[in-house]
Amino acid sequence: MLLVSALLVGCTDAGLYNRSEPPIEADRVALTGRVCADDPETARFPVRVVIVADQAGGPLFADFDPGAARVDVLSRFVQSALARPEYAFAVVGYAGRATRLAPLEPDPARPGAFTRNPGELLNALTRLSLPVPCLGADTCRDYEDGLRAARAVIEDDLAARPAGLRATTHYVVLFVNAGPQIPLARARDCCAEGAECEGADNPSHICQRQLDAARVAAMRDLVAAEGAAGFQFHVMHLAASGDAEIDDIMAVNHQQLAFAGGGRYARFGAAGAIAVDPLRLFDQRSALRVKRLIVANLNALPGPDGLRPDSDADGLADAEEAAFGADPDLPDTDGDGITDLVEVLAGQSPAMADTPTVCADLEVPAADLDLDGLTDCDEALLGTDRSLVDSDGDGLPDPLEVAFGTDYLVADQTADADADGIPNGDEVRDHTDPRSADLPARLGEAYRYQVDDLGTVREPIAPALRSLPGVEIVEISGGSTPGQGRVRWVPGRGLTWQDPGDDAPGPLVPLADDAPHRLELPSSSFAPIQGDDGRRVVVEVNPEALPPSETGEAVRVAFRERHCVGYTVRNVRMLTLRPGADTRRGALNNLFLYLSQAPDSRPEKPGPVKLAHVPVRYDAPDYREPTGARLVVRDEEFVRPRLDRFEAGF
Repeated sequence: MLLVSALLVGCTDAGLYNRSEPPIEADRVALTGRVCADDPETARFPVRVVIVADQAGGPLFADFDPGAARVDVLSRFVQSALARPEYAFAVVGYAGRATRLAPLEPDPARPGAFTRNPGELLNALTRLSLPVPCLGADTCRDYEDGLRAARAVIEDDLAARPAGLRATTHYVVLFVNAGPQIPLARARDCCAEGAECEGADNPSHICQRQLDAARVAAMRDLVAAEGAAGFQFHVMHLAASGDAEIDDIMAVNHQQLAFAGGGRYARFGAAGAIAVDPLRLFDQRSALRVKRLIVANLNALPGPDGLRPDSDADGLADAEEAAFGADPDLPDTDGDGITDLVEVLAGQSPAMADTPTVCADLEVPAADLDLDGLTDCDEALLGTDRSLVDSDGDGLPDPLEVAFGTDYLVADQTADADADGIPNGDEVRDHTDPRSADLPARLGEAYRYQVDDLGTVREPIAPALRSLPGVEIVEISGGSTPGQGRVRWVPGRGLTWQDPGDDAPGPLVPLADDAPHRLELPSSSFAPIQGDDGRRVVVEVNPEALPPSETGEAVRVAFRERHCVGYTVRNVRMLTLRPGADTRRGALNNLFLYLSQAPDSRPEKPGPVKLAHVPVRYDAPDYREPTGARLVVRDEEFVRPRLDRFEAGF
């Protein structure tokens, strides 16, 4: 498959290979490290919020909140959320019927049913302060229609977003209600079909509660079925009816709605008490878990007799390329944006440029927006999703499934295509051939995995510094205090760190020289015996970029929780490849690590995949660069494809 080495960076735990002391088994290496699932907040995964608010005339406007305090609270929340680039909103008002107030027109720069336009949103929220009269004597507050409108907004957005973006998008409904449904459901609406119900024509709060909870649950299930990251339904209950018994009934009903939607409920008995803080709306992301880690040397294709060189990593072994008129040094021989293997699978010639109909609308057919090694035109021909590295959600990356011959459109990780007793998923993971009973080859060539589930790891983080160029915080000790700390630079003397839990900064730590280097900055309460349980930070300093005058900057220290695994993958073999245009000693074997993730509750769904690339130069029999029997790949070297171009309407 096409390589993404220009975008990914490899790393090792050793320096350059020592030519005078070649390693044992230079053609084999182990990859080791710790890697964690993404934290949705720090990864800035999209959050889509639908505000569904009561506009029914009556006590809400006349007695309970005539000054529209609720609108001010919602406006401040929206303004605060818009400071985070991942948030977008829709606003729905309801009285006798529901009305979508924002966005009014689709935004061509942001496909979907939500907007980040502050003017449009604040105007929509202002309209919520205007009461809307009843449509009739018994049609005054149809919040059922408000829920239907919220569902329609989410449906529109799901339809407009590619699967890769849906997999990281969290949907939130904020339901603001001040009284019962008018008209109220009748008892017969909840009777089993064909059954006779007592008081069938009587209005029923119990039946209304059942129907409303079912609507919210259906909304939640829709989001899950479409592969989105998560859903929450929060309720702001304004106890404005003027009837304490009705308010208590509505409290029970609304609590049931919040429970059905996995959200939170808050009741407000007076306008001055209205707030969004009790709902913790910024604390709502769905946790991700590590699904599967797979390592692959893209230049070594497994076959029935062992590994075969694939110098251009296009999925065709070097020995096969000539039979199809393909160049073993070029992954796309004819330069038409279709990888040679995909052309063969599609019944086309790798040596003759084609423009398939399914690729005609692609702006750049050779682009690879999800960085999985398949071009966008490849994906269109194969039927895979160009926004997902793992289209069928089985934990096996699309490019490996295509090259290894497993089903990339249907989850087949438990199937056994070659009936050798080894499931397809294990064959792809172990880098053996799922199409042939290759047990003899497997004994010597299979990758050996040791993956340890480290559970949920709690770790401190801090944002990048803005006022202190040349200083980067690369590590924060586990004993640090959440809150606002401070870094200070004093020219000619050094740097200090003050932990949020300390009253004074630690000692000035001088710079060792003019070259970039790391410094450990202890806070005032730090003692060496504390180690990582103490309060300190490690910074990387580039002295040439430091400001000429004394400068300090506040640093917000927070803690995040991520699911992590430790791993060691052994017996990853290098092959002698064609040098191609590279005349340096030894050709590159491109090792890729794929970490598939999924929401905690839905591991079967496609989720975001992170990748890391380790290029290894190998010249048989004993030259390898980098050196070392074990190469360390750090967590920060895994990158997740950014799908911003999809957000921009591509």
